[in-house]
Amino acid sequence: MKKRGGRDARSGQPHSERAGEALLDTGARAELYRALLDLTCSRCGTLIREGDLFTREAEPASRLPLVRCCRACVPFSPRGGLLDALFTTGDEAQPAHEAEGGRAKVMSRLGPALAARGKRGGEEGGGGAGA
Repeated sequence: MKKRGGRDARSGQPHSERAGEALLDTGARAELYRALLDLTCSRCGTLIREGDLFTREAEPASRLPLVRCCRACVPFSPRGGLLDALFTTGDEAQPAHEAEGGRAKVMSRLGPALAARGKRGGEEGGGGAGA
């Protein structure tokens, strides 16, 4: 029977989450993870603090990405995906010319509906039964 309390209470909880993609110093790409609680690096034993980013390597026997690697053991720089989305401001995320183009597309689709609404808006108390 499973004991309650202590470390056993958190054993079913995830300890990391995917945080995007990293470019390793070797030029290879790797999945990037964010620690949801304090972990240790599987290579050197250094503390990976909650919120820190790290990578994983495949464990030799199972080939599953179970080996946690801190930034000192596997140097990397975050690339693309979730991290870029989090660190860009609203202005940088969508250039002005793209925003205007998007607005034009939306208006071209909504135009007929807005025009019809405007015509019905002039009919007070009609309730839409006659239209």
